[in-house]
Amino acid sequence: MSNKAAKSKAVELLGFGIPKQQVFDNLRMEFPEVKPGKLAEWLRYMPTSYAREKYRTLHLALLAIIVLSAVLRILRQVFSSGVHLDQATAYLSLIPIATLLMGWSLYRWQGQVFEWVGWGNVVGVFGLMRDLSLFVKDGGDPWTISGRLLSISTGAIALYLAHKVFAKPKVDKDPMTGEKRYVFRDEALV
Repeated sequence: MSNKAAKSKAVELLGFGIPKQQVFDNLRMEFPEVKPGKLAEWLRYMPTSYAREKYRTLHLALLAIIVLSAVLRILRQVFSSGVHLDQATAYLSLIPIATLLMGWSLYRWQGQVFEWVGWGNVVGVFGLMRDLSLFVKDGGDPWTISGRLLSISTGAIALYLAHKVFAKPKVDKDPMTGEKRYVFRDEALV
């Protein structure tokens, strides 16, 4: 029960605009039974109000790229195959459920998702290089290239936000007690 209470208290304090370090210190005193490492990990993946405001435009751009990618998948199928505008259920099969869930998780600022979405999409650069060489040789598929570019853009923005908003806390050891001390960077200085 204390884990759930600590998480909800963390969300509440971060919602008030309190920095992560101060929230961490307050929660350590209020919930001493929660291990500091677990608490630091929870806080790492929770955005502060300051970060939400500072990176709002970039976050919205990321969501717009995901929507554009989904729309391009649908348009490609409409223009190149037998999917017609009156087949509503066919559209649901064109957009993978994983894309919808990923978009929803990113919309809600779920920090754990940003990094793996970033790396998963940035790896698409290898496919882009292959597609570009095919495009130069014999005119490859522009739909594929545009999809790859959107994927790489999604990955780059997600990794940037993961690094800026959900950075790992620095772990210091107290020289006297040997206890680990988790130090979150001050977002206003970054």
